[in-house]
Amino acid sequence: MNYTESLNYIHSIPKFRRPLGNENLSRLLFLLGDPQKKLRFVHVAGTNGKGSVAAMTERILRECGYKTGLFTSPFIERFNERIRVNGENISDGAMAEYTERVKNIMETSGALVSEFAFVTAAAFLYFYEKNCDIVVLEVGMGGKLDATNVIDESVVSVICKIALDHTQYLGDTVEEITREKCGIIREGGRAIAYPNEKRVTDIIRAYADAKNASLTVADVRDADGYELSLKGEYQKYNAAVVIETVRALREKGFDIPEAAVIEGLKNTRHAARFELVRDDLIIDGAHNADGMRALKASLDALKRPYVIVIAMMEDKSWEECARIIAADAAAVTVTELSMPRCVKAEKIAKALEGIDVPVIVNNNPIDALLKAFDFSEDILVCVCGSLYLAGEVRKKISKTENNACK
Repeated sequence: MNYTESLNYIHSIPKFRRPLGNENLSRLLFLLGDPQKKLRFVHVAGTNGKGSVAAMTERILRECGYKTGLFTSPFIERFNERIRVNGENISDGAMAEYTERVKNIMETSGALVSEFAFVTAAAFLYFYEKNCDIVVLEVGMGGKLDATNVIDESVVSVICKIALDHTQYLGDTVEEITREKCGIIREGGRAIAYPNEKRVTDIIRAYADAKNASLTVADVRDADGYELSLKGEYQKYNAAVVIETVRALREKGFDIPEAAVIEGLKNTRHAARFELVRDDLIIDGAHNADGMRALKASLDALKRPYVIVIAMMEDKSWEECARIIAADAAAVTVTELSMPRCVKAEKIAKALEGIDVPVIVNNNPIDALLKAFDFSEDILVCVCGSLYLAGEVRKKISKTENNACK
């Protein structure tokens, strides 16, 4: 099996498989030697911010000399980004090797799992065989029933910002979604929570109490004075969660000097999170209403006129998101991707009727990006609405820069 074949195989696996839950994944992992039982985890759930919190936490641990694993989703440009050791993506050769090994066990045993669970199993095996000291493990979706929740315990369970998203799977209310995400808190464990609104924090606290878990809610003031490489007004809240997570790790015996925290927060890299890729272009993966509000606040804080380039998926609250981010823009260009889930550009434009902002329809995302810069000489362009769109734009920028260097 080569790299391309491995990705084709992974993407051929159903996204959902019955029975729901982790029974088959547990069996598959048992047959693989239960690598997850030999690893230590920082387990990170939440609607928004969990990728940033995971990235900052991993970088701080790496600054201390720990050998780190990082499991995240989705990817931006390459599938390999989802599985990293010491900041390095899994190689194409290793991706093919571990896919084939897990495939053979899964198919011969009949322990059939979903696509995400399959990748989770391959990642656990890879992290174990690479002798990782600790793995920062980002939940795929939800918490209680997520494949990553197959682990028996975590050093720290982290609950980030909670808002409405994936409502077709997790529930129609913030309260329902919060309960689902609380499922990663372990009996007698240690938990850290983002400073969510009171109704959310109350649910997390009650769940932690029921599990006899020690819970600390992060205080945004703890992030004061730190230089953050990840920009955006919301990142100081994520940084506060990370700082509290570091304190919990110290309680568990991890040697994390303050210098590592300073350097880690200053040097974290995380694509498509208010990413200033050029002085006139920001790429942000905001794709739900809460994320759009945070993005808008960060853009407004720059006090520069900006043009939005947006594409969105049908299973998101795309109409609400588009109207939030368009409100104070100089102009909005709506575009689309060649994906069945993507909302047609004309449909988004119709939803923006009545706002006092020019709306341009351009079905070609790269052409939409390039023409957005024509709005005015000093305009800032912000690409948002979908991580798939973010990936397309980043690939185009990388290719352009590479060709310029030849």
